[in-house]
Amino acid sequence: MQFPESIRSPCPTTKSSPRRIRGLYFRSHNDIPLPVGITTTIPDVETALAKRFPCFESILGTRAFIHECLITCLDPAGKKHQFLLAYQEDPNLPLNRALQKVFPQALFRGEIVIMRGGTRSLVVNLKGKKEQVLAEEAVRRFLCEVATRRAHNRRYQRVAELPTVL
Repeated sequence: MQFPESIRSPCPTTKSSPRRIRGLYFRSHNDIPLPVGITTTIPDVETALAKRFPCFESILGTRAFIHECLITCLDPAGKKHQFLLAYQEDPNLPLNRALQKVFPQALFRGEIVIMRGGTRSLVVNLKGKKEQVLAEEAVRRFLCEVATRRAHNRRYQRVAELPTVL
């Protein structure tokens, strides 16, 4: 069973172990993204029904809903890379300076965590500078889409539906 509008599925097995998988954290009070270990439940045997479950709540907390978006980016050679982005908006937070460095037009009051998607696993470690650059490109694509949808919906006085897949 998936959470409503969630890419993550609860890990249905009791035979699992938690592990910290590296990702990037765009914290609202920092100027740059921080490398972070996201606690992830990993089943002993991964299947289509028993997938890795990253606990974004361990980083973002539970003060507001956490939303997710699966983003595909191309590297300079044209190879596809997937990223799982989790975000939490909070109007009480300042504009996120780390996100404004990635996308200067970002008027985002909240925080983002991004993890690299694997070919056989939902998430895997984010390694090296090249993957960090691709992760930042995925965040840029997300923020650009959010800004576009919000501007369009403001024009028509509707609430913007934010992306879950890009």
